Amino acid sequence: MSKTANEAQLQNWYNFCHYHANADWYGTWTKYSPAGDVIESFQGVRSFQVSEDGGEIHHQNHYTYTDGTKESKTFGPYKKPITRALFLDNSFFWGSPKLEPGANFAFEIGFRHEDRRTSMGVVCNDRGKLQRTTVISEQLGHFSEASSNLSAKELCGNWIGCQKTITLDWIISAAIATSWKPIEQLIEDYLTLHLPNNVSISYPQSIESGQEFLFVVDWLASPTVLHRGICHYDASGFTRFTLEVFSNGE
Repeated sequence: MSKTANEAQLQNWYNFCHYHANADWYGTWTKYSPAGDVIESFQGVRSFQVSEDGGEIHHQNHYTYTDGTKESKTFGPYKKPITRALFLDNSFFWGSPKLEPGANFAFEIGFRHEDRRTSMGVVCNDRGKLQRTTVISEQLGHFSEASSNLSAKELCGNWIGCQKTITLDWIISAAIATSWKPIEQLIEDYLTLHLPNNVSISYPQSIESGQEFLFVVDWLASPTVLHRGICHYDASGFTRFTLEVFSNGE
């Protein structure tokens, strides 16, 4: 029996609580130009706390910049079961519903793996050109002393994948097997950017209102686990978010 919209929205809330909330995520935020050059980098803590009755999630970000200044921002509170993000298992997506005249187009795709999270934020201008990406690499409860840089460019072995999709009405598809392809080979004429901390993105050279496009973000969480998030847009706007998780059995 399929879930009702209310049940699906509640499951979305529970996924938020289970994988991401009641936790302080300590990380480094690094902004990159479209060419992959570092614009700036600073430390941040994203804190998500669930109220005693489970009906609200309180969200604060605490930033420490390279010049020593500090800043805190408060978001929410988010009231059960309403969130701006889609939570599909350990992953999440939130962003612009479509490209709007005179406004930036932006989104964030993120994943959790054990006690680590990595997400990528993307900003395009109102003409559909990529302006910057932000990679946020986080550790649960404390700052990580060192980050690994695994190469996703020369993956080999027997990568076995599982795929799920979530739509705007929070309905999650059944899991199906999927085949792995290098991110550069997914779509002809798309650009690919490989960044530190094992993160890559494939994106169109430009996006236009009323046209179909997608963005793909890869995170090589370990030598044997690869997370891939895909946000899909058609002529009307955002339609679905797909999570693919690959493991290397070699």
